[in-house]
Amino acid sequence: MKGLNKKLFCFPYAGGSASFYREWKFDNNEIEVIPLEYPGHGSKYCEPLCDRMSALTDILMEEMQTKYQINSLKNISFFGHSMGAIVAYEIAAKLEERYGNKVEQLFISSKSSPDYKVDQIDCSNSNNLKQSLKKIGGTNKELLETEDFMNIFLPIIQSDLNILANYHGENRRQKLNNKAVLLLGSEDSVTKESIESWNQYIEHINELHILKGDHFYLKQNQDIVLKIIQDYLLSSHCENSDLSTVVSS
Repeated sequence: MKGLNKKLFCFPYAGGSASFYREWKFDNNEIEVIPLEYPGHGSKYCEPLCDRMSALTDILMEEMQTKYQINSLKNISFFGHSMGAIVAYEIAAKLEERYGNKVEQLFISSKSSPDYKVDQIDCSNSNNLKQSLKKIGGTNKELLETEDFMNIFLPIIQSDLNILANYHGENRRQKLNNKAVLLLGSEDSVTKESIESWNQYIEHINELHILKGDHFYLKQNQDIVLKIIQDYLLSSHCENSDLSTVVSS
């Protein structure tokens, strides 16, 4: 298995940055983790924020093409958490439509399919946003009480949520002919039914993995998540005709 040189492109959640995946590493360097940064986020803070999913995915695709020749690159997979799942799905679709190149696996984490409207988070001001983020979890509570952080973070999360609110599946005409794996927290605000509805958008969904935790279950289950990914990318998994569910304690 050594030297397969598989690449896993990772896409952050709304308001998040590429640093969310900085601790992700696989044994023996068989899988390279490549976190993508959205414009106006993290290390790209000085760049203008995007206002549409189509613009965001085009910018990321151009970067991926310049750095990695994504149009012809083999052995690639995408992992997207929350908003990042939609970004990953759209880029996978554009990659196939424009270049005829397909990703090996799509990992969809904590995100309903485009059939489901996004639950609106009140981010009209920092106080309302603070309460919403505390409820969802995943954000350091001390940071939420820091005025400078909230002043910086507010326009970023507002922009991302507007992208999701205005997203309508980009008029997808047919199912994406890819393999996918679904992941969800047991106490997630995203429902099992809503994430399973990705089978209307992606042809081959292998399994739904439910792990203990909330919307940011990845933090306490990092080793399990990496093991799931590694098993799919380095082992032979049969495609299931019916979506099965795996619950981890």
